[in-house]
Amino acid sequence: MAKIHPTGEQHGCVDCDGKSGLNRRNFIKTGVFSFLGLSMLDLLKITAHAGENDAKCDAVILVWLAGGPSHIDTFDPKPGEETNGPYKPLTTSANGIQICEHLPIVARNMKHASLIRSLTNKEGSHERATYHMHTGYKPLGSIRHPSLGSLVINHKPKRNEEIPAFVSIGRTAFGAGFLGTKVAPFVIGDPNNPTRNLVYPGGVDHERYSRRIDLLQRVDAEFSQQERDEAVKDYGTYYRDAVRMMHSNSVEAFDLGHEKEMYKIGYGENNFGRGLLMARRLVEKGVRFVEVTLGGWDTHNDGFNAVQNNCNTLDPALGTLIEDLNARGLLKRTMVICTGEFGRTPKINSRSGRDHYPRVWSALVAGGGLKAGYAYGASDKKGEAVKDNPVRPGDLHATMFHLLGVDPAHENYTEQGRPIRVVDEGKPIEGLIA
Repeated sequence: MAKIHPTGEQHGCVDCDGKSGLNRRNFIKTGVFSFLGLSMLDLLKITAHAGENDAKCDAVILVWLAGGPSHIDTFDPKPGEETNGPYKPLTTSANGIQICEHLPIVARNMKHASLIRSLTNKEGSHERATYHMHTGYKPLGSIRHPSLGSLVINHKPKRNEEIPAFVSIGRTAFGAGFLGTKVAPFVIGDPNNPTRNLVYPGGVDHERYSRRIDLLQRVDAEFSQQERDEAVKDYGTYYRDAVRMMHSNSVEAFDLGHEKEMYKIGYGENNFGRGLLMARRLVEKGVRFVEVTLGGWDTHNDGFNAVQNNCNTLDPALGTLIEDLNARGLLKRTMVICTGEFGRTPKINSRSGRDHYPRVWSALVAGGGLKAGYAYGASDKKGEAVKDNPVRPGDLHATMFHLLGVDPAHENYTEQGRPIRVVDEGKPIEGLIA
């Protein structure tokens, strides 16, 4: 049977697209569904959400350490080796796992989390490696790939219609790429003032604002009839969602003024701590994907002072997030991923720092169907190479999508009809799945 691509072209294949479920067996089943009074449209809806009940994960919080943190100075210490640097290893609540002494709150909650100590890649520039880790693809001039957050909400239904399903806090996020603005992130630059664009401007009351929206909708409807471009339709959807959010109760999730003081102090009284506290509030309200960024990890110069300062910010926020999610019963179905674009050289340079090193690095992961209190993979004794169980970016991504109930091999299509897999290369890490 011929498969119709978004371009309108026909693509001949034997069983059509087995990944989407539209194969011969499902078309045979339509006879049964018709007998039960279900249409083909109903069948398509059932097929689209076929993996939903199998999902072990509902939401993802990506804690992005921009600049590339040293694996040796954070999650993979090498005591007694010349590569270790000045920090001592700290015993954690997970049997046999040690991490940097400047991460005591994370160490206390390590029994709820796991480490991947064998991430590896070939991308040594910040831009290319960050793109790869955020999209699953190496940069191509001809295609702008969607970010992980956009892919997640493209394949998973909204859990809360009142607020965005993908939120980025602290930086301009990688966007929706060829998937379009309908799955673009809602970006919050300052977590201390996140709703400044969700209140009426000065001198405008509710009645006046409603008249403005009514006029805008009439103009938009007329324009949409003349211009059939998808971007116009997406724009209309975008502002309607914004208006709905302004008048919803769920928008309170962005307002940390509703949070108890003990949590504000616990996460850390800084923008990053506020960001992770907001992330917890957002997944509690049904947001699918939240990214929070902590920069400053590009430690070529005076690296050990910089890493210690960064750990003093990272530790209370990340450790309290894991503890908080677990106490609220959210960790089981919320995945936390903490990593950067690569590691840093085991060899300490002449400026008391470390340079870019994609050959091996680490990530902390927790919840969402992953094992807890576990270290997957290992680097060698000096932290120079992967010793066992190498994990490539695509393997980490495939694991996340698998636990979300999304097929990593599913193909999306660009506007030109080119098929692009959810994950370019990689398979779920079976040894890390609970």
